[in-house]
Amino acid sequence: MIPLHHSVDFQHHLWLDALVTARTIVDITCGNGHDTVYLLSHCHKNSHVYAIDIQEVALTRTKEKLLKEFPQAIKQVDFILGSHDSALETLPVSTIDLMVANLGYLPNADHQIMTQSVSTIKALSKGLEKLSIHGLCTIVAYPGTETGRKEAEDLEDYIASISQKDFHCSTWRPLNQANQPPILYIIRRRK
Repeated sequence: MIPLHHSVDFQHHLWLDALVTARTIVDITCGNGHDTVYLLSHCHKNSHVYAIDIQEVALTRTKEKLLKEFPQAIKQVDFILGSHDSALETLPVSTIDLMVANLGYLPNADHQIMTQSVSTIKALSKGLEKLSIHGLCTIVAYPGTETGRKEAEDLEDYIASISQKDFHCSTWRPLNQANQPPILYIIRRRK
């Protein structure tokens, strides 16, 4: 059954479709490693994942989770310490088949360190330049804090301005949940 109560779980169904053919996968905010491990556990054995985060603790947690739950996949991952915008600018690939982001702050860490509108939009712009034909990008935003609300609003404005000729852009979110549930943004390259 497709979960209709949470954006993070809902996007997994979109990923499963993309992971059948995706060879270059980028998790631009790897956090505690949940998304990175999910992607690796469902991708092709010839796929490669780039796990990016601005915090060393996030990369450490992601590596630990991967080694515990899916150790054979460690050779399929490059871990990159840095801001997602600068990392995507210098990422050594010409195309990205699947790009994912889970915005906000790192749970069980310093909540003052949060993704920000300017760097997130710059990262998205750089990543979309490399997105392959029919490539998929999903972004989960958290409007429950003031910074998160601004980031979600700015992100939605940016995504709404993307050329319809080149990309399909949409959003998905639960409508009857309290406490500002996460919002999922979905972008697929058309040509």
